Amino acid sequence: MIKAHDPAATPVATDLDPATIFETDWQIYRTLVDYNLLFHQEVSNVLVREIIARFSAGFRFLDLACGDADVMSRALRKTTVKNYLGVDLSPQALEIATKNLEDAPFDARLEQIDILTTLSENPGTYDVIWCGLCLHHFQSSEEKTQVFSAIHSALSSNGVFFSFEPVLPEGISIDAFNRQNRQKFREDWSPPLTELRFERLMTHIETCDFPETAHSWLTAGRAAGFSSANELFAIPNDGYCRLFRFEQ
Repeated sequence: MIKAHDPAATPVATDLDPATIFETDWQIYRTLVDYNLLFHQEVSNVLVREIIARFSAGFRFLDLACGDADVMSRALRKTTVKNYLGVDLSPQALEIATKNLEDAPFDARLEQIDILTTLSENPGTYDVIWCGLCLHHFQSSEEKTQVFSAIHSALSSNGVFFSFEPVLPEGISIDAFNRQNRQKFREDWSPPLTELRFERLMTHIETCDFPETAHSWLTAGRAAGFSSANELFAIPNDGYCRLFRFEQ
């Protein structure tokens, strides 16, 4: 069974222990969120509006690769969610997620498990599935389509899947895309990222990220059986990451 890369285990040559590696990577992630460098706030607002428009009563929510669950736990407090399940491979991230969810006004559960295992074991279970900045860690288009198919099968009959992913522009190689982004991100993100953390982030992007074009992301969803696939939001200035909606 294929497994997504665990961002907390980025293959960077280092003598640091795993706990220190996680703390470094988590601080990078927190900087991206706290300074809204990837527009998490705007994405969260769109997601909440979409959910409220569809579900007036309790619904079941699956958070794939949930990480520390901070953004999503805050967003879902504005909805009528009844059951939340967050899954991730990182025990350290789940420990933080437990704290972020301890006072949640809905039933919340966390599991350390591979996302495909979760999906295959729970067909037709979830009304909303969310996966943010994870699917691009699957290397091939075939693997991504397999995940889309598993997500489609795990949704209820009126379910919806939301995904927020990097998007490769049409007609450009990943290497060229990464070179462009290295220059742009250095201008936009450094600071607040220190030089050391910026280099670690770029190493992760350049070795572990396999983005698709917007057309390919949408096509993968339709190929998996979703009746509609749409783009809802793009990060301003070239749309490095975009929010997609896939409906049963």
